Amino acid sequence: MRSIIVCLLLGCLWGGMVFAADPDEPPLNPFLADSAWPMSHRNPYCQASSPHAGPARADAIGGLHYRFGYPGTITCALSGEYPDGRRVIWGSAVNAVFKADPSDNLRIIDRRTKGLVNIFNVANGLSGAYTLVDRDNIFYVPRRMKLYAYGDKDAGDIESAIEVKRVFAIPREYRTSRDECIVGLNITGDGHLAFATSAGTVGVVARDFEKACFLQLGEEISNSIACDEDGGIYVVSAKRMYRVQWDGSGLSTDEARGGWAADYQGGEDVGGVRLGVGSGSTPTLMGTGDQDRLVVITDGQRLMHLVLFWRDEIPADWQPIEGRRSRRIAAQEPVTFGDEDAEESLSEQSVCVRGYGALVVNNQLALKSSNRIWSVIRSNDRGVAPHGAEKFVWDPERRRLETAWANREVSFPNGIPSMSAATHLVYDVAQHDTVWTFEALDWTTGETAFRYPLGGWLDKYNSAYAATEIMGNGRLCSGALLGFMCTRQGVRAGERPPSSR
Repeated sequence: MRSIIVCLLLGCLWGGMVFAADPDEPPLNPFLADSAWPMSHRNPYCQASSPHAGPARADAIGGLHYRFGYPGTITCALSGEYPDGRRVIWGSAVNAVFKADPSDNLRIIDRRTKGLVNIFNVANGLSGAYTLVDRDNIFYVPRRMKLYAYGDKDAGDIESAIEVKRVFAIPREYRTSRDECIVGLNITGDGHLAFATSAGTVGVVARDFEKACFLQLGEEISNSIACDEDGGIYVVSAKRMYRVQWDGSGLSTDEARGGWAADYQGGEDVGGVRLGVGSGSTPTLMGTGDQDRLVVITDGQRLMHLVLFWRDEIPADWQPIEGRRSRRIAAQEPVTFGDEDAEESLSEQSVCVRGYGALVVNNQLALKSSNRIWSVIRSNDRGVAPHGAEKFVWDPERRRLETAWANREVSFPNGIPSMSAATHLVYDVAQHDTVWTFEALDWTTGETAFRYPLGGWLDKYNSAYAATEIMGNGRLCSGALLGFMCTRQGVRAGERPPSSR
């Protein structure tokens, strides 16, 4: 018994990271806030899946809180506990940074405006889309070529005003374009901030902004980045998938130092809800512990593929897939959303991963327009809205990626899905007959578990690229075109719905 306890303790402390009991749950990063959803895509692996429970059925949603005036809120971050036991939601909209009290009808505690910005400029929203809150309740937000650290003016006081604690500006010698901006943000296993810019500069900076390190890849990047517990920073450009290795003092893609670069076949077209050429997804890490460790992206080809790369050393006995651009590619399967005759498919969302399962949603609008804002606004129109979701599963024994199911009816036009291991459901903002909804799919079968109508008025509930997030206690949160929203808690698990009493 003593040896078992020792082994468990060593496993928990290995590499300075805390490991969860769930074998499919990645190592917890101790530098993040201890909350259900402290950063974009929930964790540094960017899996958008959670051990916490979302609503199990429609009557578990007791209504909706909505706050206007915060357009472009792509993701929110839930803080750790304050001394009084409450938490706040930190958010970054196009026009302001704010904190809200989820226990008090989403009351806005304070906000700081970002000054005059063009809300129709996609770069303004993209640059502040990926955020995180650390264990010290500091909220980090990119804006153009700067990182802002926001916090409470009065530490520990939930009612405190927000203040800018510090600002980090990327030095001019690492800027290559006037329109360049920070597009991705994450946190390393040793507590540094990692970021990537649209022109291909990857950087690591200490959270106190005193020291920084840079590596210029020189390729277009339009997605965020993933981090593992071993210093790996995963960046997808328009041409290549990279592991940029952080060793505590420098960055490298040299395989001798733990990094690598792998070519993939990407797409060239930009239109509809697409934000850039190549992959439309933030890299997602698959596999923990002794599982196969992989990186997952969609490749952006006209008929999109789900592509898996070996994350660490390529297995010695691995036979490269014929016709693939790199031996590091472990799988490359077309995404058809159940249509065997499909000639094109598209997703602009990161892949939702739990265990060896990977979910892709369809964003292929039946609207050929280069105006992204107009495309997003019309994405629930009849004849325009896309339909389809497909789940794939990696088989570690046969080393193959296969379709588990495809749902051809569901419509998630532009939102990022999430998954709850507690309820075994996938959640996202959907549209059904032009009405916006929160929709839940069964993770195993792909069948619709429930649908909660939101409305269709003036695109108030349009997710507009935002992520559906699981805030714990059966509650969901999502940004929207004109603000952000969180569900109220309704019937609790184990209770009867009122109609059956």
